[in-house]
Amino acid sequence: MQAAESQAVSPRAATAHPKGVHRIQPTSWLVPVDFRELWRYRELVRFFVLRDAKSRYRQTYLGPAWAIVRPLMTIVIFSVIFGNLAGIETDTDIPYPLWVTPGVLAFGYIATALSNTSTSLVNNSNVITKVYFPRLYVPLSTALTPIIDFVLGLLVLLGLFAYYHRAPSWHIIFLPGFLGLAGLVVVGVGLWLSSFTARYRDVVFGVPFLVQIWQYATPVIYPVSFIPPSYQWLLYLNPFTAVVNGFRWSLLGVPFGSPWALVASVSIAVGVTVTGLFVFRRTERIMVDLL
Repeated sequence: MQAAESQAVSPRAATAHPKGVHRIQPTSWLVPVDFRELWRYRELVRFFVLRDAKSRYRQTYLGPAWAIVRPLMTIVIFSVIFGNLAGIETDTDIPYPLWVTPGVLAFGYIATALSNTSTSLVNNSNVITKVYFPRLYVPLSTALTPIIDFVLGLLVLLGLFAYYHRAPSWHIIFLPGFLGLAGLVVVGVGLWLSSFTARYRDVVFGVPFLVQIWQYATPVIYPVSFIPPSYQWLLYLNPFTAVVNGFRWSLLGVPFGSPWALVASVSIAVGVTVTGLFVFRRTERIMVDLL
């Protein structure tokens, strides 16, 4: 069975034969995803997400409360270092702790999802090498699980709104759209990273540095106006710039900034996801042997 899987390219289960035998065969090269097969196995997403969510805080004293403690401590540290000592101005009348919170929550989800997705194939090797299912569900469900922590982290933002006697903007109805954009970028990059990690374990050591550098290259702790105008276009090439700006626009009602950042983010998200599917499909061909 493993040999059959290792020779298949993006395998899909064909219709059952009269004797109950299922044939695994490759999909078309032009279509790297078998959507009918994904629909048949759709319950796996819920299973993987619940399994990862339960195991994440297993044998911890605070449990899910870590989803609140971690962003809260990050906000305190950023406010003291960058808001007070460095004196970064936000170009708004919003207090720095409240202003920085949407960016902290957004990149908190991004960092966790990228780190977990990059090692998702290796961490689930015991399942992948024994049972057949659409392998795409492994990085996909891993990218969805941190959304639970993000929702719990919103309690910190609600507490700050109450502390500063402010209310969320009505733009909050657009927040799921920007969260979806962040998820799309994470899935695309995660497909590349998980495929490389299956081949080269060195990627595991490089991802934390990538995430850290990416955070400082994203306007989380500083506004876009903090960067000289002649270099701001570099920020717009970062797909997470529009995500963080979108979170602030949705939750705080501050100006979004250049619409080109959103155009670039959507374009990069689609491009990296489509190419990531083809890379993942090639890795799927020999995935069982690699793991």
